Amino acid sequence: MGARERAHARRSFRRAHRLRAERRGVVAVIGTLLALLVFFALFGIFLTQYVPLWMTDNEAEFTAQAAASFAQLKSAIDTQYVLGGPQSYGTPVVISSNGIPLLAQPTEGSLQFIPQSCPAPTVASGDTYYTYPNGFYTSGATGESKTNLGQPVNAAACTFANVTETTGPGGSGPYYQAIQTGVIQFVLPNRYYSAQTLYLEDDAVIQSQGGGLSVMSIPPPLNITRVGANTTVWSSLVQLWGNASSVVGTGTEQVYTHLRYTQLVTSNGALNSATDTYTPFTFQYEIGTQYPCAWGSFFNNLVYNTSGLPSADFSLSTGPTYASTPVTTYFTTQGTSCTSTDGATQVLTITIDDVNFAAYYLAGVQVGIGVGST
Repeated sequence: MGARERAHARRSFRRAHRLRAERRGVVAVIGTLLALLVFFALFGIFLTQYVPLWMTDNEAEFTAQAAASFAQLKSAIDTQYVLGGPQSYGTPVVISSNGIPLLAQPTEGSLQFIPQSCPAPTVASGDTYYTYPNGFYTSGATGESKTNLGQPVNAAACTFANVTETTGPGGSGPYYQAIQTGVIQFVLPNRYYSAQTLYLEDDAVIQSQGGGLSVMSIPPPLNITRVGANTTVWSSLVQLWGNASSVVGTGTEQVYTHLRYTQLVTSNGALNSATDTYTPFTFQYEIGTQYPCAWGSFFNNLVYNTSGLPSADFSLSTGPTYASTPVTTYFTTQGTSCTSTDGATQVLTITIDDVNFAAYYLAGVQVGIGVGST
Protein backbone atom coordinates (compact mmCIF):
# COMPACT_ATOMS: atom_id res chain seq x y z
CA MET A 1 0.00 0.00 0.00
CA GLY A 2 2.69 2.43 0.95
CA ALA A 3 4.57 1.81 -2.29
CA ARG A 4 1.49 2.43 -4.39
CA GLU A 5 0.73 5.65 -2.56
CA ARG A 6 4.28 6.86 -3.07
CA ALA A 7 4.12 6.04 -6.81
CA HIS A 8 0.79 7.81 -7.13
CA ALA A 9 2.20 10.86 -5.33
CA ARG A 10 5.18 10.94 -7.70
CA ARG A 11 2.89 10.77 -10.74
CA SER A 12 0.72 13.56 -9.36
CA PHE A 13 3.80 15.71 -8.73
CA ARG A 14 5.09 15.18 -12.29
CA ARG A 15 1.64 15.99 -13.72
CA ALA A 16 1.40 19.20 -11.67
CA HIS A 17 4.98 20.13 -12.66
CA ARG A 18 4.12 19.68 -16.35
CA LEU A 19 1.04 21.85 -15.99
CA ARG A 20 3.05 24.61 -14.30
CA ALA A 21 5.70 24.38 -17.06
CA GLU A 22 3.05 24.63 -19.77
CA ARG A 23 1.56 27.69 -18.12
CA ARG A 24 4.99 29.33 -18.06
CA GLY A 25 5.46 28.47 -21.76
CA VAL A 26 2.14 30.04 -22.69
CA VAL A 27 3.01 33.19 -20.78
CA ALA A 28 6.37 33.36 -22.59
CA VAL A 29 4.72 33.03 -26.00
CA ILE A 30 2.12 35.68 -25.19
CA GLY A 31 4.86 38.01 -23.93
CA THR A 32 6.87 37.52 -27.10
CA LEU A 33 3.82 38.23 -29.26
CA LEU A 34 3.01 41.36 -27.30
CA ALA A 35 6.62 42.53 -27.64
CA LEU A 36 6.47 41.94 -31.40
CA LEU A 37 3.18 43.84 -31.62
CA VAL A 38 4.72 46.79 -29.80
CA PHE A 39 7.79 46.64 -32.06
CA PHE A 40 5.75 46.53 -35.26
CA ALA A 41 3.50 49.34 -34.02
CA LEU A 42 6.52 51.53 -33.30
CA PHE A 43 8.14 50.49 -36.60
CA GLY A 44 4.93 51.29 -38.47
CA ILE A 45 4.83 54.74 -36.89
CA PHE A 46 8.48 55.19 -37.89
CA LEU A 47 7.77 54.21 -41.50
CA THR A 48 4.64 56.31 -41.91
CA GLN A 49 5.72 59.38 -39.97
CA TYR A 50 9.47 59.70 -39.55
CA VAL A 51 10.65 58.33 -42.92
CA PRO A 52 8.50 60.79 -44.96
CA LEU A 53 9.79 63.68 -42.85
CA TRP A 54 13.36 62.47 -43.32
CA MET A 55 12.95 62.06 -47.07
CA THR A 56 11.18 65.43 -47.35
CA ASP A 57 14.28 67.04 -45.85
CA ASN A 58 16.52 65.03 -48.20
CA GLU A 59 14.54 66.06 -51.29
CA ALA A 60 14.31 69.69 -50.17
CA GLU A 61 18.09 69.70 -49.86
CA PHE A 62 18.34 68.02 -53.27
CA THR A 63 16.15 70.72 -54.83
CA ALA A 64 18.24 73.48 -53.25
CA GLN A 65 21.43 71.83 -54.52
CA ALA A 66 19.97 71.61 -58.04
CA ALA A 67 19.01 75.30 -58.02
CA ALA A 68 22.48 76.24 -56.77
CA SER A 69 24.09 74.09 -59.49
CA PHE A 70 22.08 75.81 -62.22
CA ALA A 71 22.99 79.21 -60.79
CA GLN A 72 26.65 78.17 -60.87
CA LEU A 73 26.25 76.84 -64.42
CA LYS A 74 24.73 80.11 -65.63
CA SER A 75 27.47 82.06 -63.86
CA ALA A 76 30.12 79.95 -65.59
CA ILE A 77 28.58 80.59 -69.02
CA ASP A 78 28.34 84.33 -68.30
CA THR A 79 31.98 84.43 -67.29
CA GLN A 80 33.02 82.58 -70.42
CA TYR A 81 31.32 84.79 -72.99
CA VAL A 82 31.87 88.12 -71.21
CA LEU A 83 35.57 87.56 -70.40
CA GLY A 84 36.30 85.29 -73.35
CA GLY A 85 37.37 82.40 -71.12
CA PRO A 86 38.11 80.00 -69.62
CA GLN A 87 37.62 78.03 -72.80
CA SER A 88 36.17 75.02 -70.99
CA TYR A 89 34.43 74.90 -67.65
CA GLY A 90 33.00 72.01 -65.64
CA THR A 91 30.09 72.46 -63.27
CA PRO A 92 29.24 69.63 -60.84
CA VAL A 93 25.54 68.82 -60.58
CA VAL A 94 24.19 66.52 -57.87
CA ILE A 95 21.69 64.30 -59.69
CA SER A 96 20.18 62.39 -56.76
CA SER A 97 19.04 63.01 -53.22
CA ASN A 98 20.24 61.22 -50.10
CA GLY A 99 18.36 58.07 -49.20
CA ILE A 100 17.64 56.23 -45.94
CA PRO A 101 19.65 53.00 -45.58
CA LEU A 102 17.47 49.88 -45.93
CA LEU A 103 14.28 51.97 -45.88
CA ALA A 104 14.12 54.46 -48.77
CA GLN A 105 15.91 54.70 -52.08
CA PRO A 106 17.45 58.03 -53.19
CA THR A 107 15.37 60.14 -55.57
CA GLU A 108 17.12 60.12 -58.95
CA GLY A 109 16.92 63.18 -61.19
CA SER A 110 17.07 63.26 -64.99
CA LEU A 111 19.62 65.69 -66.44
CA GLN A 112 19.20 66.36 -70.17
CA PHE A 113 20.65 68.58 -72.82
CA ILE A 114 18.25 69.29 -75.68
CA PRO A 115 19.88 71.14 -78.59
CA GLN A 116 16.70 72.45 -80.16
CA SER A 117 16.91 72.24 -83.94
CA CYS A 118 14.75 74.57 -85.98
CA PRO A 119 13.54 72.71 -89.09
CA ALA A 120 14.96 73.96 -92.37
CA PRO A 121 12.33 72.81 -94.86
CA THR A 122 12.78 72.92 -98.61
CA VAL A 123 9.77 74.70 -100.11
CA ALA A 124 8.78 74.42 -103.77
CA SER A 125 7.72 77.51 -105.71
CA GLY A 126 6.94 76.56 -109.25
CA ASP A 127 9.95 74.69 -110.61
CA THR A 128 12.33 76.20 -108.00
CA TYR A 129 13.08 74.80 -104.58
CA TYR A 130 14.05 77.16 -101.77
CA THR A 131 15.93 76.05 -98.66
CA TYR A 132 15.83 78.23 -95.55
CA PRO A 133 19.26 78.30 -93.83
CA ASN A 134 18.98 77.05 -90.23
CA GLY A 135 15.21 77.17 -90.51
CA PHE A 136 14.99 80.99 -90.34
CA TYR A 137 13.66 83.53 -92.80
CA THR A 138 16.63 85.52 -94.11
CA SER A 139 16.90 88.59 -96.30
CA GLY A 140 15.87 87.76 -99.86
CA ALA A 141 14.44 84.35 -98.98
CA THR A 142 11.14 83.28 -100.44
CA GLY A 143 8.29 84.45 -98.23
CA GLU A 144 10.51 86.83 -96.25
CA SER A 145 8.87 90.05 -95.08
CA LYS A 146 9.42 92.75 -92.52
CA THR A 147 7.24 90.86 -90.06
CA ASN A 148 9.03 87.49 -90.22
CA LEU A 149 12.68 88.45 -90.82
CA GLY A 150 14.88 86.52 -88.41
CA GLN A 151 12.06 84.24 -87.29
CA PRO A 152 11.87 80.47 -87.80
CA VAL A 153 9.85 79.08 -90.68
CA ASN A 154 8.14 76.68 -88.26
CA ALA A 155 8.02 78.51 -84.92
CA ALA A 156 5.94 75.82 -83.20
CA ALA A 157 8.83 73.36 -83.42
CA CYS A 158 11.70 75.66 -82.52
CA THR A 159 13.05 77.44 -79.43
CA PHE A 160 14.84 80.58 -80.50
CA ALA A 161 15.73 84.18 -79.67
CA ASN A 162 15.90 87.16 -82.00
CA VAL A 163 17.20 90.73 -81.70
CA THR A 164 16.02 93.29 -84.25
CA GLU A 165 17.17 96.91 -84.52
CA THR A 166 15.92 99.56 -86.93
CA THR A 167 19.47 100.94 -87.00
CA GLY A 168 22.26 98.41 -86.71
CA PRO A 169 25.93 98.65 -85.71
CA GLY A 170 27.83 101.57 -87.23
CA GLY A 171 24.67 103.36 -88.30
CA SER A 172 23.76 100.66 -90.81
CA GLY A 173 20.22 99.93 -91.89
CA PRO A 174 17.80 97.47 -90.30
CA TYR A 175 19.62 94.68 -88.46
CA TYR A 176 18.59 91.37 -86.93
CA GLN A 177 20.25 88.35 -85.35
CA ALA A 178 18.48 85.05 -84.62
CA ILE A 179 19.74 81.94 -82.82
CA GLN A 180 18.46 78.56 -81.75
CA THR A 181 18.76 78.64 -77.97
CA GLY A 182 18.89 75.01 -76.85
CA VAL A 183 17.83 73.89 -73.35
CA ILE A 184 19.52 72.20 -70.38
CA GLN A 185 16.75 70.49 -68.43
CA PHE A 186 16.86 68.90 -64.98
CA VAL A 187 13.79 66.94 -63.86
CA LEU A 188 13.48 66.26 -60.11
CA PRO A 189 10.68 63.69 -59.63
CA ASN A 190 10.45 64.21 -55.87
CA ARG A 191 8.15 61.80 -54.05
CA TYR A 192 7.73 63.65 -50.75
CA TYR A 193 8.81 67.21 -51.55
CA SER A 194 7.18 69.05 -54.47
CA ALA A 195 8.41 67.86 -57.86
CA GLN A 196 10.50 70.43 -59.73
CA THR A 197 11.95 70.99 -63.19
CA LEU A 198 14.78 73.44 -63.91
CA TYR A 199 15.58 74.83 -67.35
CA LEU A 200 18.53 76.86 -68.62
CA GLU A 201 17.48 78.69 -71.77
CA ASP A 202 19.04 81.76 -73.43
CA ASP A 203 21.04 82.59 -70.28
CA ALA A 204 17.98 82.40 -68.00
CA VAL A 205 17.05 79.79 -65.38
CA ILE A 206 13.37 78.85 -65.25
CA GLN A 207 11.81 76.78 -62.47
CA SER A 208 8.56 74.89 -62.91
CA GLN A 209 6.42 72.82 -60.53
CA GLY A 210 4.28 71.18 -63.18
CA GLY A 211 0.94 72.02 -64.69
CA GLY A 212 2.54 74.64 -66.91
CA LEU A 213 3.24 76.93 -63.94
CA SER A 214 6.74 78.42 -64.08
CA VAL A 215 8.75 81.34 -62.74
CA MET A 216 11.95 83.08 -63.80
CA SER A 217 14.30 81.86 -61.09
CA ILE A 218 17.38 83.69 -62.43
CA PRO A 219 16.65 86.30 -65.14
CA PRO A 220 18.76 86.85 -68.26
CA PRO A 221 21.00 89.94 -68.55
CA LEU A 222 18.28 91.94 -70.30
CA ASN A 223 18.39 95.41 -68.74
CA ILE A 224 16.65 98.62 -69.74
CA THR A 225 17.66 101.89 -68.08
CA ARG A 226 16.50 105.42 -68.67
CA VAL A 227 18.57 108.35 -67.36
CA GLY A 228 17.09 111.71 -68.26
CA ALA A 229 16.01 111.37 -71.87
CA ASN A 230 18.53 108.64 -72.75
CA THR A 231 17.52 104.99 -72.96
CA THR A 232 20.08 102.16 -72.86
CA VAL A 233 19.43 98.46 -73.50
CA TRP A 234 21.74 95.55 -72.63
CA SER A 235 20.98 91.98 -73.63
CA SER A 236 22.47 88.67 -74.74
CA LEU A 237 21.86 85.88 -77.23
CA VAL A 238 23.42 82.66 -75.95
CA GLN A 239 23.19 79.58 -78.12
CA LEU A 240 23.65 76.15 -76.53
CA TRP A 241 24.57 73.47 -79.00
CA GLY A 242 26.10 70.01 -79.17
CA ASN A 243 24.94 66.40 -79.07
CA ALA A 244 21.71 65.60 -77.26
CA SER A 245 22.43 63.71 -74.05
CA SER A 246 20.66 62.46 -70.95
CA VAL A 247 21.84 61.13 -67.58
CA VAL A 248 19.80 59.37 -64.88
CA GLY A 249 21.48 57.97 -61.79
CA THR A 250 22.98 58.78 -58.42
CA GLY A 251 25.87 60.88 -57.24
CA THR A 252 27.29 63.87 -59.11
CA GLU A 253 27.59 64.53 -62.84
CA GLN A 254 29.77 67.12 -64.56
CA VAL A 255 28.23 69.51 -67.09
CA TYR A 256 30.95 70.93 -69.35
CA THR A 257 30.56 74.17 -71.28
CA HIS A 258 33.01 74.95 -74.10
CA LEU A 259 33.07 78.52 -75.40
CA ARG A 260 33.08 78.53 -79.21
CA TYR A 261 32.50 82.19 -80.06
CA THR A 262 31.59 85.48 -78.43
CA GLN A 263 31.04 88.96 -79.81
CA LEU A 264 29.80 92.24 -78.35
CA VAL A 265 27.42 93.97 -80.79
CA THR A 266 26.64 97.66 -80.18
CA SER A 267 24.51 100.29 -81.85
CA ASN A 268 23.94 103.98 -81.07
CA GLY A 269 21.67 104.91 -83.96
CA ALA A 270 22.29 106.74 -87.22
CA LEU A 271 24.38 109.90 -87.32
CA ASN A 272 22.46 113.00 -88.38
CA SER A 273 25.14 115.06 -90.15
CA ALA A 274 23.04 118.21 -90.05
CA THR A 275 22.80 118.27 -86.27
CA ASP A 276 25.81 116.06 -85.51
CA THR A 277 23.64 113.90 -83.28
CA TYR A 278 22.53 110.28 -83.34
CA THR A 279 18.92 109.48 -84.13
CA PRO A 280 17.23 107.12 -81.62
CA PHE A 281 16.12 103.74 -82.93
CA THR A 282 13.84 100.83 -82.01
CA PHE A 283 15.16 97.72 -80.27
CA GLN A 284 13.14 94.50 -80.27
CA TYR A 285 13.83 91.33 -78.30
CA GLU A 286 11.86 88.22 -79.23
CA ILE A 287 11.85 84.83 -77.54
CA GLY A 288 10.31 81.62 -78.84
CA THR A 289 9.86 79.45 -75.76
CA GLN A 290 7.80 76.70 -74.19
CA TYR A 291 7.77 78.63 -70.90
CA PRO A 292 5.88 81.83 -71.81
CA CYS A 293 4.59 82.37 -68.27
CA ALA A 294 8.11 82.85 -66.90
CA TRP A 295 9.31 85.03 -69.78
CA GLY A 296 6.10 87.06 -69.95
CA SER A 297 6.12 87.94 -66.24
CA PHE A 298 9.81 88.87 -66.50
CA PHE A 299 9.15 91.22 -69.44
CA ASN A 300 6.16 92.70 -67.65
CA ASN A 301 8.15 93.42 -64.47
CA LEU A 302 11.08 94.76 -66.49
CA VAL A 303 9.23 97.47 -68.36
CA TYR A 304 6.67 98.44 -65.72
CA ASN A 305 8.71 98.29 -62.53
CA THR A 306 12.44 98.59 -63.21
CA SER A 307 13.06 100.34 -66.53
CA GLY A 308 11.64 103.78 -65.73
CA LEU A 309 10.30 104.02 -69.28
CA PRO A 310 7.13 105.95 -70.08
CA SER A 311 4.38 103.65 -71.35
CA ALA A 312 4.58 105.26 -74.80
CA ASP A 313 8.14 103.92 -75.30
CA PHE A 314 7.55 100.18 -75.00
CA SER A 315 5.10 97.48 -76.00
CA LEU A 316 4.59 93.79 -75.26
CA SER A 317 3.05 91.45 -77.78
CA THR A 318 2.76 87.87 -78.90
CA GLY A 319 4.59 86.90 -82.06
CA PRO A 320 2.99 86.80 -85.50
CA THR A 321 2.64 83.04 -85.41
CA TYR A 322 0.43 83.32 -82.32
CA ALA A 323 -1.10 86.74 -82.96
CA SER A 324 -4.50 85.48 -81.79
CA THR A 325 -3.19 84.82 -78.26
CA PRO A 326 -4.27 87.66 -75.93
CA VAL A 327 -1.31 89.64 -74.63
CA THR A 328 -2.55 89.39 -71.05
CA THR A 329 -2.43 85.60 -71.21
CA TYR A 330 1.31 85.54 -70.53
CA PHE A 331 2.38 89.10 -69.71
CA THR A 332 1.43 89.04 -66.05
CA THR A 333 3.13 89.96 -62.80
CA GLN A 334 5.29 87.31 -61.14
CA GLY A 335 3.13 84.90 -59.17
CA THR A 336 -0.07 85.67 -61.06
CA SER A 337 -1.91 82.61 -62.35
CA CYS A 338 -0.59 81.67 -65.77
CA THR A 339 -0.54 78.24 -67.37
CA SER A 340 0.79 76.81 -70.60
CA THR A 341 0.25 73.09 -70.96
CA ASP A 342 0.15 72.51 -74.70
CA GLY A 343 3.93 72.12 -75.03
CA ALA A 344 4.09 74.25 -78.18
CA THR A 345 6.48 77.14 -78.68
CA GLN A 346 5.00 80.53 -77.83
CA VAL A 347 6.52 83.70 -79.29
CA LEU A 348 6.77 86.74 -76.98
CA THR A 349 8.12 90.13 -78.01
CA ILE A 350 9.25 93.22 -76.11
CA THR A 351 9.74 96.37 -78.21
CA ILE A 352 11.57 99.48 -76.94
CA ASP A 353 11.32 102.75 -78.86
CA ASP A 354 13.62 105.80 -78.73
CA VAL A 355 16.70 103.80 -77.76
CA ASN A 356 19.96 105.78 -77.70
CA PHE A 357 22.38 102.92 -77.12
CA ALA A 358 21.99 99.13 -77.30
CA ALA A 359 24.52 96.38 -76.75
CA TYR A 360 24.26 92.62 -76.54
CA TYR A 361 26.59 89.65 -76.43
CA LEU A 362 26.25 87.06 -79.16
CA ALA A 363 27.77 83.81 -77.90
CA GLY A 364 27.87 80.13 -78.72
CA VAL A 365 28.56 77.51 -76.04
CA GLN A 366 28.91 73.80 -76.68
CA VAL A 367 27.47 71.62 -73.92
CA GLY A 368 28.58 68.16 -72.86
CA ILE A 369 27.44 66.00 -69.95
CA GLY A 370 29.88 63.59 -68.35
CA VAL A 371 33.63 63.15 -68.31
CA GLY A 372 35.11 63.06 -71.81
CA SER A 373 32.30 65.00 -73.44
CA THR A 374 33.22 67.48 -76.17
